[in-house]
Amino acid sequence: MSLLTQSIRSLFLEEFVSSFFLGMKYFFKTKPTINYPFEKNTLSPRFRGEHALRRYPNGEERCIACKLCEACSARGC
Repeated sequence: MSLLTQSIRSLFLEEFVSSFFLGMKYFFKTKPTINYPFEKNTLSPRFRGEHALRRYPNGEERCIACKLCEACSARGC
């Protein structure tokens, strides 16, 4: 890159102007959010509900690797 080209780019703030327009492009773009209480996201067909601490009929905890047993033992569930 020649000194003249570099000087012209520096004079006209080419990087600043290009990044400003890029920022404005995303600023006015529609946001990918949903209005949660009124609109629900699609659920995966594999979704099985909220994690809950389950127990076997003999009272032993069933582990599903959710760490609820640690939280329950701390709260005294």
